[in-house]
Amino acid sequence: MVIISIVVIGCSAINQPDILEEPVDEAGPILAATSTEIKASATPLIAATSSKTAEPPTPDISPTHTQVPTIPPTEEIPATETPTSVPRDLALFPDGIWLYPVPSIYEGDLVTIQINPTVPEGMAPNDVDVSVLLDGEEIVSGNLNWRNLNGDASGLFQWVWDTDQSAGEHTLKAIVDPDDKIQIGDEDAGNNQAELTVIIRPTTGLPDLEANAAWVTVANNCCNIHVVSGTAAHRDLEYLIEQVDLAFSQASSALEEPLKDTYDVFLIDRVIGQGGYASNSMVVSYLDRDYAGSGIYEVLVHEAVHLIDRQFAPDRISFLSEGLAVWATGGHYRQENINQKMAGVVEGGLYVPIDIVADQIYSLQHEISYLEAASFLGYLIDRYDWDRVRAFYIDTGSDDAPTLAEAVNKNLKIHFDKTLSQIETDWMNSLSSQPRDRTAVSNLRTTIRYYDVMRDYQQEYDPSAYYLYAWLPPPLEAKEKEATADLTRHPETSANIALEVILLSAKEALVEGNYRRANAYLDSVERVLDNGGRFLDPLADSYLNIVRTARSNGYEVQQVNLLGNQAEVLATRYGELEITELTLELVDSSTWVLMR
Repeated sequence: MVIISIVVIGCSAINQPDILEEPVDEAGPILAATSTEIKASATPLIAATSSKTAEPPTPDISPTHTQVPTIPPTEEIPATETPTSVPRDLALFPDGIWLYPVPSIYEGDLVTIQINPTVPEGMAPNDVDVSVLLDGEEIVSGNLNWRNLNGDASGLFQWVWDTDQSAGEHTLKAIVDPDDKIQIGDEDAGNNQAELTVIIRPTTGLPDLEANAAWVTVANNCCNIHVVSGTAAHRDLEYLIEQVDLAFSQASSALEEPLKDTYDVFLIDRVIGQGGYASNSMVVSYLDRDYAGSGIYEVLVHEAVHLIDRQFAPDRISFLSEGLAVWATGGHYRQENINQKMAGVVEGGLYVPIDIVADQIYSLQHEISYLEAASFLGYLIDRYDWDRVRAFYIDTGSDDAPTLAEAVNKNLKIHFDKTLSQIETDWMNSLSSQPRDRTAVSNLRTTIRYYDVMRDYQQEYDPSAYYLYAWLPPPLEAKEKEATADLTRHPETSANIALEVILLSAKEALVEGNYRRANAYLDSVERVLDNGGRFLDPLADSYLNIVRTARSNGYEVQQVNLLGNQAEVLATRYGELEITELTLELVDSSTWVLMR
């Protein structure tokens, strides 16, 4: 049996120190026993500053370990800690230093360092110098040279720390404005530095498959396809070769643009952002326990459009490019009637004026903004034909006007002799004639809720995956450096697995049209998030105990179908890739037993 899972779509992570699993009192989870613990946080977090040294607690078992794991007493997620105050001047807190890969660093990893200070409004990020010291010696310097999709300024230093032969404890210190050049907006120079104690684990702790991981590249008719050995994508490579070819063929046909290059496609074993991103190459998440996406084919087409349209419109704006990708794919997460679903947005009172979407597509509710962009562009194509829309698409750039909405408006007038407001009115009128599907609004609202809850989970317990925070590693450079961990490693405590599997169950119910059941699963996830990672909800507790039982027998759960007192489970044995079907039975109020 093959499980195909893809995280979808769109835009766009942190050495978040480990989510370690400590004993827990019934009243709630106990925080780290030592200050070297790496905790999950609503703000991505790497380590806590400490002058103490201690042997870290036994971490949760790695995903591909070949031995039967020993299970810690609990896998509940520690509560979030935040800085006690946020200054108005330039400042840096320990949780403003993020390290990659996540959640743990092993000897030999190439570490990326991201510095996220508090920057006062009006201060130019490029004017803020940054220095990073490792054990007292400067290893990198620069400035705030990068912004995430949330608009936050950071100093991003990719793969600057080679941890070869560096197992053990290290002190990492970051300083902003180290020479005190900034006087206005940095009156308190005392809060310009932060320090972390970072544990580099020995390579003996790496799972066997990851310890031997290497890039594998194959070619098909359109592309060079890159995967990491020992991953789900490597296991299913023959199938994926065919899907990539079909996806590029559909994208090329929809855009009426021939393939003019050999494209690079990276299929990775972790969720980043919405699960797909593209620049000069494509990255798509492909893993057995996909808690974020739907069809592999749809995400491949979507990202293929982003590569192909650069051939004729290298300066296109995000609002139009995301709309075109969803339109050409025939849906966002699956094949669907885009206009009928868009009519549900209007009917459900969820519509966002199109000028706002044009300006803020990534910061708005993701599913609504992408659907609106696709329906709007699809209306133009239906009304005026692709050749005219293509010319408009090529001409519309960010330099055309002070805002993106104004740039769209300007070019609509040039190409169609109508303003954005006029086109919006015509488009809305066309939607009013769409046949009504009585389930459309329920489907839409549940879909939106699903992805909002998913992103809440990411922010709390897998922040490196959250699209507004995410660092998107340049894959060609990662391959050149033989770095694999940034594109495979991710948090995998039993609590993470349980929440992801509940989300998968919600997604399956959503696809089947059982919205009440989907929302019940989402309620369960929300109760865990709202209670600081405590599995007080009976359904969530059942999933957690199923994960623990499977884990104690050497299996990592990928999917669960809960049927009363019986659970049908798809799992992989640690150190193996083959999907195994298991049956577990509930023998008392909380004890699940593996039957086969």
